[in-house]
Amino acid sequence: MPTTLLSSKLTIPLEAPDLIERRQLFDLLRLHTYKKVTILRAPAGYGKTTVLSSWFKNSKETVAWVSLDAAENDPIRFWTYAVHAVAKAYQCNIDQILAPLLHAQDLATLEFFINSFLEELNALAKPIHIVLDDYHLIDNPAIHQLMTQFIEYLPSEAHVYITTRTALALPTAKWRVKQWLQEFNADHLRFTLQETKQFFSYKHATPLNQQHLQNVLDKTEGWVAGLLLTRLANEQQIDPIDNIAQPFISEFLWQEIIQNLPPTTQKFLIQTSLLHELEPTICDQLTKQSNSLELLENLEAKGLFIIRLQSKKPVFRYHHLFAEALQLELNKQYSVQQVQSIVQEVAHSIYNNQGNYISAIELALKYEQYEQAASWITEHLVQLYASGQTTTFMRWLQQLRSAHYVVSYEMLVIGFLTSITTMDTKIATSLMEELEMRQYVEHWMEQEEHGAMAYIYESAKAYAIVASGGNLQVVEEIMRNLLAKGPAPSRWDNVPIPYNIFEYKLSRTSIGSKGKLQIMEDGEAVGKLFRETSLQTANVTAFSYGVAAESLYERSLIEYAQKELEIAIGLGHHHQDPGLFIPMYLLKAKIYTHQQQATTARAMLAQVLEGVSEKHWRTSIQIMQAYCFIVDGDSQNAEMLLQATKTKQPFWQLVYARLLLLKGELNDALSIVIQVKTKAQQDEQIATIIEATVLEAICQHRLGNTSIALDILHEVLQLAAKYYYVRTLLDEKELLPLLEQYFQLESYALKWDPYPDYYFNYLQSCITYGVRNEILTPREKELLNLLANGVTNREIAKLLNLSDGTVRVYLSTIYQKLGVKSRTQAILHSKKEI
Repeated sequence: MPTTLLSSKLTIPLEAPDLIERRQLFDLLRLHTYKKVTILRAPAGYGKTTVLSSWFKNSKETVAWVSLDAAENDPIRFWTYAVHAVAKAYQCNIDQILAPLLHAQDLATLEFFINSFLEELNALAKPIHIVLDDYHLIDNPAIHQLMTQFIEYLPSEAHVYITTRTALALPTAKWRVKQWLQEFNADHLRFTLQETKQFFSYKHATPLNQQHLQNVLDKTEGWVAGLLLTRLANEQQIDPIDNIAQPFISEFLWQEIIQNLPPTTQKFLIQTSLLHELEPTICDQLTKQSNSLELLENLEAKGLFIIRLQSKKPVFRYHHLFAEALQLELNKQYSVQQVQSIVQEVAHSIYNNQGNYISAIELALKYEQYEQAASWITEHLVQLYASGQTTTFMRWLQQLRSAHYVVSYEMLVIGFLTSITTMDTKIATSLMEELEMRQYVEHWMEQEEHGAMAYIYESAKAYAIVASGGNLQVVEEIMRNLLAKGPAPSRWDNVPIPYNIFEYKLSRTSIGSKGKLQIMEDGEAVGKLFRETSLQTANVTAFSYGVAAESLYERSLIEYAQKELEIAIGLGHHHQDPGLFIPMYLLKAKIYTHQQQATTARAMLAQVLEGVSEKHWRTSIQIMQAYCFIVDGDSQNAEMLLQATKTKQPFWQLVYARLLLLKGELNDALSIVIQVKTKAQQDEQIATIIEATVLEAICQHRLGNTSIALDILHEVLQLAAKYYYVRTLLDEKELLPLLEQYFQLESYALKWDPYPDYYFNYLQSCITYGVRNEILTPREKELLNLLANGVTNREIAKLLNLSDGTVRVYLSTIYQKLGVKSRTQAILHSKKEI
């Protein structure tokens, strides 16, 4: 959890006892709950929040409510609140299940989190209404992208409600065409004449005749805030009708409403206007009085733009319109020094009494109290980084830099590390230039007090080169310099970089260069620096073993890969990092499986599963168990596991595609691998592009499209040769005949410039004479042996307890795998192999 959550933000605002029931709107809401999303878009004061809160209070539906602030522009904060709201509504532990995924800001991790969130909602299979109030305060493109993903794959039992003052950066036009969207605008939310009459009657205002009511309605155009102002003005015997207009509401509120309140009340309102939440005890401290609760309740009773947030512990907030008017008056009535003093007092009150350092920092920055803001940011920087709230930190850092505030080296270095971790090269370059310029002028890296930050900065530069698949010789030089200096102790020593939060392969992570396998000699030199120096116990060293294991396996150096992965597993357990030891167990299971030890692989995975609690890691283990069953030819057990773990993770999708291939459902398999390949190309995930393209070639070959399959094979070989991928091809035994055919065609050899002799010679040396027979699964080999012994299809079905149709499917698959077209050719092939 990134910070202490404000429970009031997860609570439906209480409705006033004399609230007008807007039955026409309630009926419309009820009629369209089958759609995915409802958007209420209107300017301030149209009662968007009130309509939803009153409807849900009466409907007794399961509601997850989130009141948004500008601070929720951090994806981690935004989705933490959303998940906790759902957990609170369902009274379940979905927040605990998903918490391990909310620690990194990179888009791949967040997309995986959204998929996992959706899967959990699917599994719960209970109706829920998710409300995001004041979404117009969100301007982070990453949140909009994730929200789009969330809504478009939302389970049928869930419905999202969004209130906003402005147009949304969401694909509403597409949703409208798909009939996923219900929309309310200002016209829908305006009061009717009957509702206006009820409103004035319920509020015990001075009675208005029909003509006056119609006049009020015409002037306010049914605007709820305007009607409330009219009612308040009516109580004070003033005529507001000609003065009310939305652009001038703040001025009107002050001149005609607030100014007529007692001076002590006015002062109270102004002094507390900066608070997001009005807790009576904090208001007492701030205003140096003791009757805040009584005053707030009186204001609520008057209907003076104040909303009660909780019932057990009285907490209120001002309506945004009201707060804006009060803050405007604060700046008018008080000098700059007085405003700064009030801001400072409020910020300290929020910080010390509520422990809400996020809101305190936001307020300090808003009123340009940069020294105080920077102090608090520095104090909580480790917590911000470790909890994944790096978007919030980076926004603050950029605000300080834009104001020409001299930011500390620590903040700049952590900003640089954050930006390279999230692949924001523009910001990373800017921060690096500032650090280098200040080094040139101030020589900060040579100063003892900044030794720790200099060490982290240089390490971050090395990490950036590795993550981008850059020159490892430069990394080696940087690391040698760092080792010569030695690390300086700091508060960052026990804050590990989250190298892998959910990926089933390290080669899909930044530390694995997204599959851009390095030249082995360069990797070996850097590896020695990690393993034979003071870095040998570091978390990054542990991951270097894991990355090396996957790289060695890919080059078909199995024995060496096994040694590396065993060390990585040990270090992974030592660091208690499933992001390292789970991928290693998956790799180990894969090696066992392709050594004809699938049973051993499954047994090992079952044992590992017993010690793992995180759901997403358990899912990865079960997917690998399914893979082992598929390689063994057992579609039934594989399908059971895959149906139980269904996810959008590429690991699941590619294993499921293999299951479909095993079952002969070729077009469905092809559709999945193309989908995975397209997404991998967008994300530049080399390992996944190669794996998906290999399966694409197999699908086309099985469909009888040999020329297309050979073209696709050429495509994958161009990428595989660049990064020396071997096992991804060899592990798919069905690809081997197509490879042999490719090598014999001169037309494809002419397409290479230059021809990768070094790669093809090694690839061909790995394909031995006996490998061809491994194309078939154990069950398919059994069928082929019976076939070779002259057993008929019907007799085979009886012996193996299969249907005649299943035997025909098996034989068709065998023919395709062997590259033959008849029973006779298959028998001849089997005798030739013997």
